[in-house]
Amino acid sequence: MTTAADSPMLLIYERRENTVSLYLPLLEYYRYRALLPEHISLHALSKTLKPPDIPVLAVEWKDIISSITSKWQKIGVDFSHSSPLQALLLESLSGKAVNISSDIWNMRSVKTDKEIAAIREAISITSAGILSVQASIVDKVTESYLAGVFEHAVRSRGVEKLAFDPIVAFKPNNAYPHTLPGSRVIGKKDLVLIDVGVKCRGRCSDLTRMIVKKRPSKEEIKSIEAVVEALERAIDTITPGITAKEVYETACKILEKRGLRERFIHGLGHGVGVVVHEPPYLRAESTTTLEPNMVVTIEPGVYFNGLYGVRVEDVVVITKRNARVLSDKLDRVLEAFT
Repeated sequence: MTTAADSPMLLIYERRENTVSLYLPLLEYYRYRALLPEHISLHALSKTLKPPDIPVLAVEWKDIISSITSKWQKIGVDFSHSSPLQALLLESLSGKAVNISSDIWNMRSVKTDKEIAAIREAISITSAGILSVQASIVDKVTESYLAGVFEHAVRSRGVEKLAFDPIVAFKPNNAYPHTLPGSRVIGKKDLVLIDVGVKCRGRCSDLTRMIVKKRPSKEEIKSIEAVVEALERAIDTITPGITAKEVYETACKILEKRGLRERFIHGLGHGVGVVVHEPPYLRAESTTTLEPNMVVTIEPGVYFNGLYGVRVEDVVVITKRNARVLSDKLDRVLEAFT
């Protein structure tokens, strides 16, 4: 089976002419013509099939690339984007290529109002899916079953694609930040970590919540309270002009005060947009300055190998004054009904 992700495509923006052209396989033409605005020129490549209503070019990909490279001395290329054509493209450019990946990521980091609205809708649907999982927690339920509950809930609300494979993890699997759901059966007293997201109108969501089954132990309560406090303090410290590193350090200080700093083993967050992980990244080494209309996750966590893990994640948009939580309609810690 051929998927769009496997299909070679070439998007070309010619700045002087202010034109955008997309070259793609014949089987993708109708779909992209229906999706894209008319000012984007679409051209299908095929040497054998030529439907009368499709502008078909009976050439090789290298011919398209050569026709473009011959016109310009320097050509900007997004090296961060992998493609079936990447090797051919770089070979054909022969010294003309200029890496514009950072410029593209910088533009994508600051979201438009339309993008923020799509992310907000994705968050709303994701929240509904998490509540469906909460309502489905019963004795002997498995991680995989609850992952299926989430997917059914969001797809029934019109979602066509998940932002990433859902994470639903019971103890001790939730001690591994990127575990995947399996056949493990929920315990009589358990902590359920659910980290999920969907794609809505081309933009992603990413939320993590803890669902408590029966009363947690004192140590588990201490961890949950510490993670929530680190989350809240990090969000409170965000203002335009602050660096991502400073926000990260704020969360670290809270966890250090609680004696849990060494249990925090990943970054504090990342941008969300076209893909679920994109700049800016909130890490110890990040000097990126946060700007209005950037959308980022804040997701502190602590992990005890072989025992349990706790992580809570919100999505915030930086405003002209502070950070506004887009996922504030959903409690950060939920209780199972049984």
